Amino acid sequence: MIFPKFKDYGELLSVGILFPVCIAIGYGFGILLDSWFETKKLFRIIGILFGIASGFYNLFRIAGKFDESHKNNG
Repeated sequence: MIFPKFKDYGELLSVGILFPVCIAIGYGFGILLDSWFETKKLFRIIGILFGIASGFYNLFRIAGKFDESHKNNG
């Protein structure tokens, strides 16, 4: 492959998309559960917190993979 570094940078740039998507999915499930259990905002807040935690998990996973690949390359 001619440009192997661009794949690594593409994965890093995907973090900018993954973070808000994780939060939106958590919020969406929170709305669904709030309407199902007839609560006001309890599950929305819990969903947002799970979304933020999931976003940070993905951030550290991708950053660790990026760091590992750069240690191996020199």
